[in-house]
Amino acid sequence: MGIEVELKAHVRDPISLKIELEALKGISSPRCEYKEDVYYCLPNEDALFRLRRESSGSTFSALEGQLVFTRKYKTLKDGIEVNQELEFTSHDSQFEQAHAFFLSLGYEIYIRKTKRGYAYSYSISSELPVLHLELVEVPPLGWFLEMEFVLTDETKVPVARTFLLNMLEMLGIDQADIESRYYMHLLASQSTG
Repeated sequence: MGIEVELKAHVRDPISLKIELEALKGISSPRCEYKEDVYYCLPNEDALFRLRRESSGSTFSALEGQLVFTRKYKTLKDGIEVNQELEFTSHDSQFEQAHAFFLSLGYEIYIRKTKRGYAYSYSISSELPVLHLELVEVPPLGWFLEMEFVLTDETKVPVARTFLLNMLEMLGIDQADIESRYYMHLLASQSTG
């Protein structure tokens, strides 16, 4: 089980940020991505797990995908998530069957979410694993920059947190733009007014 150290921030000018990201020395070429999430809960409770149809490719017209089943154990400190997750994958053709299976067990849909944008990998040091970055639009919330390390060593969490904050500053994004709330809660609050 990996330890995710993750930060997301609101982005005001995604086109300029995309150009800036792609100019970074050592960053990968962008991968187009589309993610469709369904979060499930027991009646009148918070979300327990997520079913994701995840597609990526060199262009938006050439996406290939998979299903990702995820249960996260979440913690949040100063707007940065540190999560442990249980996850497995399946072929994306199984989406409707998996959805029907969860509903048949008595789970309800907590919220649906889509993300569309660009994914990057950035090798930054021998001390930390590859940094995963995503510049994504989450309708109707707007554009976000997500940055994530997946660690195997919990002692690296402080170094990873510091690097994420420094990277945010380097990209010209103010710490006030960090979004500490989870997308599912932001979307749920919008749907309830």
